[in-house]
Amino acid sequence: MDDNKGYSALTLRTANGCSLELVPEFGGLTNRLQFATSKGAFDVIVGLANKTAMLNDRAYRNIPLFPLVNRLDAGLYKHNGKLYQLPVNEPALNNALHGFIQKFVPEVEVAEGSDVSEAMLVYRYKGELPGYPFPAEVRIHYVLDAAGKLDISYSVLNQHSDTIPVGIGWHPYFGFGESINNLHMQMPEVRHVTIDERMLPLGKTVDFPQFRKPTLIRDTQLDHCFAIQNGPGAVTAETLLWSEQKRLGIKIWQQTGARALNFLQVCTAPDRQSLAIEPVSCSINAFNTGDGLVVLEPGGFFTAHMGVHLLTQLEL
Repeated sequence: MDDNKGYSALTLRTANGCSLELVPEFGGLTNRLQFATSKGAFDVIVGLANKTAMLNDRAYRNIPLFPLVNRLDAGLYKHNGKLYQLPVNEPALNNALHGFIQKFVPEVEVAEGSDVSEAMLVYRYKGELPGYPFPAEVRIHYVLDAAGKLDISYSVLNQHSDTIPVGIGWHPYFGFGESINNLHMQMPEVRHVTIDERMLPLGKTVDFPQFRKPTLIRDTQLDHCFAIQNGPGAVTAETLLWSEQKRLGIKIWQQTGARALNFLQVCTAPDRQSLAIEPVSCSINAFNTGDGLVVLEPGGFFTAHMGVHLLTQLEL
């Protein structure tokens, strides 16, 4: 434990100075990611300073997402003809938000090397919550590479006797120690999922060309869900974030296609020091709309991949 911060962390390292800080006691949140560059250490995730900040966090900063991503209307859904109620943790809008896997302490397996270090976080969910009484094993595999890469795999195994609904994703906040107003962002081809006053989908999408090429974020306000529009044969989508001041940036990539991460949530932090760029498998309220929802058969397995790679050049 770091006595100054009050929490216990697992830190993966490579010999050249890349590091990833995971906090198992807070659900395995990814609290820091640092890449080694020719210009020195480059921090790319804006984490939480100490245990008090983690206990008081209401932004779901850097957590894994399961079985919900985004919002669920009033926390209610039907599965196989039965109505279920998940806790409403966004009372102002009467929604359940972002699932609950972050409340569980995972088992941890680590393999460290000079060039590549890995961690496997294993969540053995027994169906404890009445609103999701479906046993499942969730595994998150982190691979940190000295070449400036963090690759992540999420896997869900249905251990229930019937089908279960599943959504997965990651909720990282990225920032480079400067206002996001000064950063350039480029998104894949996407359509914006339109929403009502409770942040729930209206059932239609609209084109969103603003960040189709690297574009200054400036004062753009975002808390948007996007459906990725990949063409036939495309297997990944990429979002780029670039600091012209530092001449460094990152590429956030996500697997797309059948049973993959075909949605992207982007949210600007109120202090404008970080930006949530969230690869997710389904849309808002998917337990009710079915938009991107994965339904796993008994014994069924669902795996999806994502990651963050260092960028050292970008054509503006």
